[in-house]
Amino acid sequence: MSPTEPESRALRGRSLVTELLGAQLAIAAIVGVIALVGLAWTSGSVIRNNLEHWAGQWAAELNDLGAPLYLSDRHEAVLEVERFVAKYPEIQRVTWYRPDGSELMTLAESGAEQPPPQALADDVVTELSARAGVDPPYLLREDVSEGRRFRLSGPIWSESLAGDGLFDGDPMTAKTAIEVLGFVSVELDFAAYQSAFIPRLAFASGILLLLLGVAWAVGSTFLKRSLAPFSELQRSLAQLAAGETNVSFPASPHVELRAIVATLEDTTRALQKRERRLLHLANHDQLTGLFNRHRMIVELESEVEKAATEGRRSALFFIDLDRFKYVNDTCGHAAGDHLLQLATQQIRYAVRPQDIVGRFGGDEFVVLLRDVSRVEVRTIANKVLELMRGLKHVENDQVFHLQCSVGIATFGDRRFSVHELIAQADIACQAAKTHGRNRFEIYASAGKQSERMAKDVGWMNRLRAALENDGFELQYQPLLHIKSGDVSHYEALLRLRTEDGLISPQAFLPAAIRFGLMADIDRWVLKRAIRALAEFGAEMPGLRLSINLSGYAFEDEGLGAYVRSLLAEHRVAGDCVVLEITEQLAVRFAGNTDKQMALLRDLGCRLAIDDFGTGYSSFSYLKRLPVDYLKIDGSFIKGLLRDRVDQAMVKMVGQVAKAAGMQTVAEYVHSAAALSLLAKYGIDYAQGFFIGRPAARPQRVDAAERYGTSDS
Repeated sequence: MSPTEPESRALRGRSLVTELLGAQLAIAAIVGVIALVGLAWTSGSVIRNNLEHWAGQWAAELNDLGAPLYLSDRHEAVLEVERFVAKYPEIQRVTWYRPDGSELMTLAESGAEQPPPQALADDVVTELSARAGVDPPYLLREDVSEGRRFRLSGPIWSESLAGDGLFDGDPMTAKTAIEVLGFVSVELDFAAYQSAFIPRLAFASGILLLLLGVAWAVGSTFLKRSLAPFSELQRSLAQLAAGETNVSFPASPHVELRAIVATLEDTTRALQKRERRLLHLANHDQLTGLFNRHRMIVELESEVEKAATEGRRSALFFIDLDRFKYVNDTCGHAAGDHLLQLATQQIRYAVRPQDIVGRFGGDEFVVLLRDVSRVEVRTIANKVLELMRGLKHVENDQVFHLQCSVGIATFGDRRFSVHELIAQADIACQAAKTHGRNRFEIYASAGKQSERMAKDVGWMNRLRAALENDGFELQYQPLLHIKSGDVSHYEALLRLRTEDGLISPQAFLPAAIRFGLMADIDRWVLKRAIRALAEFGAEMPGLRLSINLSGYAFEDEGLGAYVRSLLAEHRVAGDCVVLEITEQLAVRFAGNTDKQMALLRDLGCRLAIDDFGTGYSSFSYLKRLPVDYLKIDGSFIKGLLRDRVDQAMVKMVGQVAKAAGMQTVAEYVHSAAALSLLAKYGIDYAQGFFIGRPAARPQRVDAAERYGTSDS
């Protein structure tokens, strides 16, 4: 099997075996060169030492042999000298000189060229004369001519006792008289030694290279065998780098590799554990442990395909808890979360082991029943209702009886899209609620249900097209700072463009929620709003935008990172963005520290609660809410001028918000009288048609002029 691309990249490049062998060879080569240089230097030193030793012997013999040459009868002496020269092949030429330095006689080896007579220089005569009777009595000069040649020069002298009193004193202490008879010069040629040494040196170098080659081959074999586990480990690491966590590592008898493998195995186990955790988080609801919306849609798509190809019947339950909001508002979200966990257990007890249960969000559950008959569908639905009715939950001395409504959509060989099936089950669930709750309804493809589903599917298609083709639009409504009269704060309002004009969110958001499109719409709004801040901010310094986000946005773990990237891309400060959330979502954050919320706060983004005051437990959680603005619900503002309860409520909200360090915003301000009353109550901002209508771009508002006008 050929290696994958990451493995191929990992296996290419520098090789440890090659580097080790290269280092070994380089060291061996350096040592070899040093050895050869040392051998050459040592050989030359030995030759020089031998030459000096021979020079002393030759000088003594030539002194003895050369003395008779200065006598009249020197025939016998010449023969002795010739025999001496012939005995040593290194001697090329011997020349005797008279005491004045003139040439007396020259003897050379046979065939040697006879140079013309040449006298010794005066300084040489003086230098050589001084060597008579001293040790050593010669001079040895190197390279006197081309080639490896030496010249041995020395005096020829005789010694005699001074005076004639031979027996008068001690002969050992008697003085001697030295008489220089002449000089001798011997030319020596050691080229033969050098000629013999160079081939031997070349042979030794060849042997060294051969040994280096053998060492390379043997070392490569042993190193590759020793490092083979590392090569296998390299392949395993390449697989790990490619994202595979189910990797096996090679065993080795070496202690070092075993330690590395043990560490890698620990790391791999940690990665596998982390991967399983991330996979679980990506597919499961954190509160109940059930499959989340994304995973349920994947399972449903698979089952629709199998049911159509295998001809079997399956069903989808859409379960909505009845009056669950009352539990949250009365006892808080901690109690609501506990009740959701109990409901999860009851649903699991009611369905079969092969059925899949998921949480779609809030108090909505879905159940996928695979390969089920119509009778079994009704039996399981009744069991769900029965177990839910039997559940009692006590919280703060209050007893809650949990009930639910169940909508059922069946499917088989007829193909439906996943979103069509969800819409069918949701419509059936709404029908069950309409008919009295605590019951189930099976979707029928005829009548009003079919019309509603067709309408919802139509909305779904239009919303998907708007997301893909940028078919939404943002409009901007001003918020007046009541005390200063400045307008630098606007709310970005979402609209859907159609051929008939702009459609408000109330018409299409319910369908977007049912079909799971809210998270995508939230991201679209964030992207366009932050881009608008960058576009209009240059003309309107201090511009701030409020952006509405659904609860589904905070189920996206990448929300904080997405906002951070948008702010960086458009170079917008985080404090220019105000994120509006529902009161229900804000209360959830008061009980739990949400990491997305914390990251948004770290980026400088400000938070506002929309429609504040409609919940039962608003004031009990207000001091713990991590928000900057409270937007008072418009129902209190519409009747502000005539309803004392609304007036007291608005005044109280303003006082509590001020104590908590928050600013207040009043919606639906349609008259100057309402604005004047809000100023009296200490409300910070006013928003409504009296302040300004939504427009395609932020409009400058003349606040003084608006005070005298009423558009109610």
